[in-house]
Amino acid sequence: MNDIQTFQVAPGIEILWLPTTKFHVARLEVNFVAEQELNSTTSRRLLANMLQRSSAAWPKESLLSRQLSSLYGAELTAKTTILQNLNVLSLAISAPVSYDNEEIFSAAQKLLWECLLHPNANQTKKQFSQQAFQIEQTNLANAYASIADNYSLQASLDLQKLIYQNYPELAIPAFGTLTQLQQVSPQQLWQQYQTILQTNRVIATLVGDVDQSIITQLTSYLQQLRAQQQSVNLQMKSLLNFTEEPLVQQRQEQIQQSQLALAYQVPARKSVLQVLNMMLGGDDQSLLFQKVREQAGLAYSIYSNVNSYQQIISIYAGISAEKLAQTKQIISQQIATLATEQLEDLLQHAKIALINQRLELADSIATPANQLLLKALNPRIMIDDEHYLQKIQQVSLQDIHQAANHLHEIAEFCLLGTEKAKKEKVNG
Repeated sequence: MNDIQTFQVAPGIEILWLPTTKFHVARLEVNFVAEQELNSTTSRRLLANMLQRSSAAWPKESLLSRQLSSLYGAELTAKTTILQNLNVLSLAISAPVSYDNEEIFSAAQKLLWECLLHPNANQTKKQFSQQAFQIEQTNLANAYASIADNYSLQASLDLQKLIYQNYPELAIPAFGTLTQLQQVSPQQLWQQYQTILQTNRVIATLVGDVDQSIITQLTSYLQQLRAQQQSVNLQMKSLLNFTEEPLVQQRQEQIQQSQLALAYQVPARKSVLQVLNMMLGGDDQSLLFQKVREQAGLAYSIYSNVNSYQQIISIYAGISAEKLAQTKQIISQQIATLATEQLEDLLQHAKIALINQRLELADSIATPANQLLLKALNPRIMIDDEHYLQKIQQVSLQDIHQAANHLHEIAEFCLLGTEKAKKEKVNG
């Protein structure tokens, strides 16, 4: 990514452009960056959904979808992401640059800014359309309701609350909560929208082989934002000092399958963490999958993932309640195996799997767009594929042994299925 071009539009407003012919489309993403605050998490997600699905020009989702289709399948997406101390609200559009000598991406960019600068407001322009607001509020409430049947997600969220108990703004999921959603009104959301436009840092990322006129057009749109944007940067959050014994929490539910979630902290560089995680529970060749699920038959599902920012590896398993102790014992044995055994074949497999994952992700235009955002938030970060591959290949068995020896369990959450649920299954 040595060809990145950066344009400073105004204080707190910038463009990062990666000219490339790799993709058959171009992608523009406008990111609004602010400090992550607990009380605004849900409303930022609701606002992202509002901006994505309608606008003043296209007040119904069907009308906006029809307009996108006319741009040869242009795609408009929105999301919110929590990155340590930051909350990023993103609105993005992907579209062909041109078709049959017709400029497509210029019109696509115009559509994005129409949705962003002229949202679906009521006639007074002092609040969002009541009808559009109620639709998106209901959609988000239905999404929250679906969590009641997603027990693995519940366990993951409860583990997150344990880990970040000193930082409630990080314990909350990026999609927010029903309690906060019920407190938002169309007027409040409109006020927050105005505040975001006026105060958030704005990072526009552009990927694709577009004409310089697109940059000129983008600069003109960005200049319509008031130049009061704050300068916020990515910062690491220091977690609480965990004791020797992990934080443990358990909740019972009338469900058939219990959910176990474990968190371990380990001081290691990012590449070592990623390889260690892949060897432990990253795919179907990992120790946890092979030993706990395939050989011992203790888990319906088991895997691990890694949070490189906080140097945390988490393990998730769907198990029978009576197999909880045995499962935890075998998990501990696999960590000990990683710390002592000569697992050269598994190490090489993990490296190849990570490299293949990276190369597959590189085929999506969203990947370089996200890398540009991270580069803007942390200029020292290395985002090119060659650097990543080199770091992964440099990980040795000694690195894995050292990291595994320092894996320290910091939190455990178990959603325990009750005997009543089992009896109901038998009776049924």
